[in-house]
Amino acid sequence: MKEQDEAIRMNFGKYEIPSDLKRLMELDQWHEIKGNMKVLDSTIGLIPEIGGFRYYCTPCDVVVFGSNGCDGIHYGFLTDFGTVDNLDEAPIVCISPMDFGHTNRLIARNFRDFLSIHLDNSELFYNDFESEDAYLKQVTEWKREEEEIPYGDTPEEKQYAEEVKAMLRTTFELPVIDRPYEYIRALQEERIKQACVLTRESLHVVLPNRFGTASDDEKQWLEQIESRDEAAVQAFLEKASPPAVLGIAREVGAQADHPSLLNVEYFLKKHGFHDEAVRLRYQLPLLELPKPLEKAEFTSFVIVGGNHIIEEE
Repeated sequence: MKEQDEAIRMNFGKYEIPSDLKRLMELDQWHEIKGNMKVLDSTIGLIPEIGGFRYYCTPCDVVVFGSNGCDGIHYGFLTDFGTVDNLDEAPIVCISPMDFGHTNRLIARNFRDFLSIHLDNSELFYNDFESEDAYLKQVTEWKREEEEIPYGDTPEEKQYAEEVKAMLRTTFELPVIDRPYEYIRALQEERIKQACVLTRESLHVVLPNRFGTASDDEKQWLEQIESRDEAAVQAFLEKASPPAVLGIAREVGAQADHPSLLNVEYFLKKHGFHDEAVRLRYQLPLLELPKPLEKAEFTSFVIVGGNHIIEEE
C-alpha cells in the first residue's frame, strides 16, 4: 500500500486527482462490487491506472490515468510541464510504446472530450489513417468482421455495453463530437500553432507567455542536433533557455536507454520542474548510468568511452 501511495504521488505531483476521474473510478468500483466485474474494462476497454504505469516514452509532464490493456497503450493528462491549472481541463495524450517513432499523440482537448470519443471511436487514438474517409471505411470493415465472428459478444453483452455508454454520457454530460477524426486533426494542428518550440516529438513545447520562447539559434540547434550525442546535449543544456531545455526533454524522453536522460533530469530540477524530474527518474531503465556533472565541477569536457573526462581550465 505504501509503495502504491508513493507511485500515485509520483504520478500526480502537485496536482489533485481530478473530480471527473475520481467519479469514473468510483463508478467502476461500484459496478465491480455489484456485478463482480470491472465495468469500464469489460464494456469500453478503459482500465484506470493512477500509480506507476509508465513506459520509457511516457512524457515526463504527463499524469497517467488509464490504459486499454493492449501493447502498453495508455492515456494521460498533458500538464505542459506543470503549467495547466487543473487536470480536469488538461489536454489528453495517448502513448503507444510499440509504435516506435510515433509513440505520443495529442487526442483530446480535455477529459470529457476524451471520454466522448473513447466510447465509440477509440481506434483513432492509436491508429493512423490517411483521411476521414479512410477511417470511416475501416470502421465499416471492422463492424462487418465483428458480425462474422462466432465467438463475439452476446446480444445481452452488447446491450449492457450500450447502457454503460449511455450512463457515462449522462453522468459526465459528455459533449457530442460528430466528426472525431477531424476534431483530433484540428486539435493537433492548433497545438503546432501554439508551440513556442517545435520538436520532432509531436507534442512540442507549449508554455504560458511568461516563459518566453527559445531563441532563433536555439531553435536551429534543436532542428539539427543528433539528440543521442551526449556531449552536444550537455553543452547545449548548460546555456539553454527553459523552453529550449524542455524541447530537449521532449526529444530525449521519447527514446529508450538514452545517454542524456540523467543530464535532462538534472537540468529539469535546475529550472524548477521538480515533478517532471521525479517522473523521469522513476521510468529510467535500471542501468548503471553516470551521474550528471554539477556545473561547478567542470568548465569543459569530452566524452571517452561513455565516461566524463574532466578538463579544468
